[in-house]
Parts: sequence; C-alpha cells; structure tokens
Amino acid sequence: MQKTITYTTEVSGIAINGQYSSQVIFEPAEPNTGIIFIRNDLPEKPEIECKPEYAYFNKRWSSLTKHGVTIEHTEHILAAIRGLDITNLRIHLNGPYVPVVSDFSSLEFVQALSKAVPITQSNPKKYKIVKEPLWVMDYFESPDGTRHDSLLLGLPARHFSITYLLDYPDHIIPTQIAHISTMNDSNFLSELVKARSFILDHEYNAMVALFGENIENCLKIPSGNAKLRWSNEIARHKLLDLTGDLMLLGQQVQGQFIGFRSGHKMNIEMVRLLSKNKDWDF
Repeated sequence: MQKTITYTTEVSGIAINGQYSSQVIFEPAEPNTGIIFIRNDLPEKPEIECKPEYAYFNKRWSSLTKHGVTIEHTEHILAAIRGLDITNLRIHLNGPYVPVVSDFSSLEFVQALSKAVPITQSNPKKYKIVKEPLWVMDYFESPDGTRHDSLLLGLPARHFSITYLLDYPDHIIPTQIAHISTMNDSNFLSELVKARSFILDHEYNAMVALFGENIENCLKIPSGNAKLRWSNEIARHKLLDLTGDLMLLGQQVQGQFIGFRSGHKMNIEMVRLLSKNKDWDF
C-alpha cells in the first residue's frame, strides 16, 4: 500500500556547494501524489515532480530540472524516502540545493521522516517492473589515461535487490562488494543509511571548488580521515546512491540491479530506459 507521513518535519544543513544554509520541510501528501519538490524561495513556488524527464546528472550528483527551475543533489534524500517505503510526499526547499547531512549519508533525513511517523494509505502501491534485461555501459579514464569500463544491469526479479562491485584501478580502494537482497525499513536502516560519500586524494583540490567546506565531511581515500563504519562502506554508499537515483522514476521499481564501477550518470540513463516501457507498471 502507499505511504506518507503523519506530521510535517524539517531538516537543515549546508548546500552541497558549501556556500549557504539549506532547509527542507517534509509535508504529508495525498495518495497518488508521488514525490514533489517545491521551491519556496521563488515566486509562485514552482513544483518539480520526481519524473525521469526532469532528471539529469550534474557534476558529482543527481538533480531535477523543470522549466529552468532546479533541485540539486537529490540522491540521498530520495534514498531515505525509498528506504522508509514512503510513496507520497511534498518537499519544500528554501533554495535549489538539498542540504548535505550526516557526512553525505541519509541518516538525518531518515531520522526526521521516522519522527514524522510514516503512515499507510488506502491506495495500492504502483511499481515499475523490469521484465527484460536492460544495461548501460560507459567508461572512465584513470589519471594515467587508462580506460576502465563500467556497467549497470537491470534484470527481472520478483523483488527489488541491488548489488555493487567497486573495483578502482591501481587498488586505490580495495575491491569490495555490497548487496541488499530486499529493501525494507530494517535492512535499509542497518545496512545503508549511514554509509558516507568519499573522494580520492588526487581529486581533493578539484572537489574543493565543487563542495566548499563540505569537502571535509567526505571520506578521503586512501589517506583517510575517519574509521570506516564497514569494510565495504564505499560500495554501500554506491548502493545508497543507486537506491535514491532509481526513485527519480517517481515510483518504486521491482527488479535486480547490478552495478560495476557505475555512478549517477549511468543510474539516470537506467532510469530513462525504464521509463520508456510504459506497459511495465502495475
């Protein structure tokens, strides 16, 4: 069944560019509303629905844009919404950026939504179903110019499961794998919600320009600035990102997803592949 929250709640933090404070207010929504972002800072408070046609990859994060109005850095807030199985929600913002919270994890979003008491509604939930294999392929280059292939698969399955294989060149990060066989409140809360984002040491100077003071909240690899919460925390964060990006469909998806060196750009391409199959809903 569909689900919303009982009470209004809010979360504050720093915009992902590190330049000013950012706030989101979660508001209950009627059945079949979906997930809607509202820019309270703009005249007429324009709304942007979570829909594939509005999704795009921006720098190092995922975003939505509609008629020139943007919502930046959507993956961690949408992962929290999906992890708690919420399907209808109105999210008010005081600017274009979703705040960075909890070292680029989803923890504070989950805490706020849980405090707002998720509640089941009377309407059945709708899914996007993977009925045939889908794939997205890409590549990236390491600093020495070597090409490394990336792959994201979507396979038919009776439930939602995700697997991520992280294998960086030159063993910058030890090869690691993370997997969740089913998505529900308990395993999302115990396995994914606290997984933090990261940057590589050689990226530091370039990332300062993107994240500002937020860069100090990222894990730094391999020099390290914090003890890992799991030995495969980096791969777990990739699962968190994929979970959030798939919610850009505007509804939950039923299928098995396997990522190998994939990221936000490929996640959004998968969302667009899924959206082309209109007859896969139920």
